[in-house]
Amino acid sequence: MSGNAFKLVYGPNDKSRSTKDTIVYTLQWIFIMFYPVIWGYVIVGLGLGMAGAELAGYMTRVVFMIGVCTLIQVLTGHKFAMVSGPNIIPSLAIVAAFAVGGKEYALHSFNAYIIAGVIVAALGGFGVISHIGKVWTPLVSGCMILMVGLATSSVGVANIASFGATAPFYFGILIALICGFVSLKGKGMLATIPVLIAIVIGYAVFIATGRFDWDLVRSMPTITFPTVFPYGLSMPPVDLIITMLIVNLFSAVNMYGNIQGYTGIIGEKTTVKDERRYFTVFGLVEGTLTGIFGVPSHVAYGENLGMILLTRVAAKVFIIIASIIFIVLSFIGPVGGMMAAMPQPVAGAVLLGVASTLIGIGARNWFSQKFETREIFICGFSVFLALGLSMLPAEFYEGLPRIVGTIMNNSVIMVIILCMLMEQVVFREKKSV
Repeated sequence: MSGNAFKLVYGPNDKSRSTKDTIVYTLQWIFIMFYPVIWGYVIVGLGLGMAGAELAGYMTRVVFMIGVCTLIQVLTGHKFAMVSGPNIIPSLAIVAAFAVGGKEYALHSFNAYIIAGVIVAALGGFGVISHIGKVWTPLVSGCMILMVGLATSSVGVANIASFGATAPFYFGILIALICGFVSLKGKGMLATIPVLIAIVIGYAVFIATGRFDWDLVRSMPTITFPTVFPYGLSMPPVDLIITMLIVNLFSAVNMYGNIQGYTGIIGEKTTVKDERRYFTVFGLVEGTLTGIFGVPSHVAYGENLGMILLTRVAAKVFIIIASIIFIVLSFIGPVGGMMAAMPQPVAGAVLLGVASTLIGIGARNWFSQKFETREIFICGFSVFLALGLSMLPAEFYEGLPRIVGTIMNNSVIMVIILCMLMEQVVFREKKSV
């Protein structure tokens, strides 16, 4: 087992110690994979106004690609037990394209990601993206993780409140608290499966109270096959290709930060060769292949940091088995229906529970290094300006070029840009001679 300060139950290369552990921790990863399903459902699925069979078909492709991207990255990319799923940065960009040009324009985003993914893979393979390490400081990492946590919590609370100030709202808050309580107070194996427990309880209560949409589940065929190019093969507009290339580059930066944070927690290190490998896989699989299947670009989640602290299980063997099972599940039609019928307060509760941990991890990154007046201002200015820009009304961005508006309206991209600019240019420290 790898030695580290967080006392992992299983280290990265540990083998299962029992059949019981294999079953429990594989199930744990399967249920954790519901989390990226939630992102695909909430941001792009609901954001583009999908419903019924369209939403269910989209969800089966999301499930399929979560399994495929996770499996390939674990086996040949970064080689860590990290779930890959729809990334918040490109997902928000698709929704922004929808706001600017309508649904038809937004659907061109998926073909734009195919082109962008190839370019990012080439840049990653030649080591260009790896140079980001020179300016990827604890301040930048902390700001990015904190902003992902803030964005996650905002979406989470909105989904918890989807039924208004009624019983489901209070139940969603309760589920989030249960998730945190189990992770903090649970003993033994119980402490490693809080996400599983929260989702099971949530579904069970909504089913028992008659608030679950069984009609959508029953309408799905028994066997389905994820379709390729579901939105056609037309060439996307040039401005959309450029936008999504920029977005995918920031997604690659996002992944770099996520992996750096994850390896810091489990006590592992990566080399430049490792970085080139996982950036290439990221471009070709999590960028291009996802576009071919009509789902948002994927990434190894920053939420994995929260998951590893909640579960304390980092062994690859369990997530490999879980990924294969997840791929198989995507061919079962009612599974897509179950995903599409997910109660929004349950989805929101999981997001809120993990977001709470992420915000703490972001703050810990700041304080792991010198954190004085300069650092306090840089982080505060970057976080609050990026957050404020994302809250401005759509009218503010109408007079701006689409590329500029998409970037400024994306809080995760903006906080990275602002923090790097402030730290490396505006308030750059002079090196002592």
